Amino acid sequence: MLAPTGTSQIKWDRWLTAQEYEQAYWRSHAESIDKGTVGQLDWYDWRARQLEARLASLPNPRPKSGRILEIGSGPIGIVNSLGWGERYAIDPLEWFYRQTPSLVKLRRPGTIYLSGAGETLPLEDASCGLVIIENVIDHTYAPTTIMREISRVLEPGGELYLLVNVHTRWGAFLHNLLAALHIDRGHPYTFTSASLRRFIERCGFTIALEEIGSYQDARREDRGSPNAKAKLKGYSGLSEFQHAVICRKQP
Repeated sequence: MLAPTGTSQIKWDRWLTAQEYEQAYWRSHAESIDKGTVGQLDWYDWRARQLEARLASLPNPRPKSGRILEIGSGPIGIVNSLGWGERYAIDPLEWFYRQTPSLVKLRRPGTIYLSGAGETLPLEDASCGLVIIENVIDHTYAPTTIMREISRVLEPGGELYLLVNVHTRWGAFLHNLLAALHIDRGHPYTFTSASLRRFIERCGFTIALEEIGSYQDARREDRGSPNAKAKLKGYSGLSEFQHAVICRKQP
């Protein structure tokens, strides 16, 4: 890989910082699991059921079969909670997760975990019926390259499930500023709902289903939180809300 320069170097540096942030987060979470002070990551099951409900709501939903790939799965992944298909998960920190027993023991049989990044997927062309990238695209180094790779590995009629936390235009401005100052270390990229739609279309995908959370609800929750950081987000305009889409490749 050629060494990044200019703006690319900035994004690369932020991505490296984001990886350090993620590793520290999961190390701390694993220690809390060992101590019994947090739960066993049950939210993956809930998110898998949410995904399945969205897929089922599509006109002429696809059969539950074929290869499923989750990009940026973290230590477990949504794909681990799906009871169908040939399941794969890829993450640049897989080398770390597999050395952390309290995380690995939560994995169910049947999912194949790979080390790597979405920018270079180790799978064949047109080999996947479903690709999942949930709360990941804003953490990556080269989102457009990842979308190109997703398009490559998706079979004809395959689907992309993409979910990301988005901001208002004002919140995105503040968020980009915090990222540039390395105050928010985990997000090299920032999206609004409008910029996410443009990004998806520019990458050659058509949105088949779209669900957008409420900024007002997110702001209200942040303002009412006992956590000082959440309150700051609520009163500054930095509150995030979810934007989920199911996409298909444009012919």
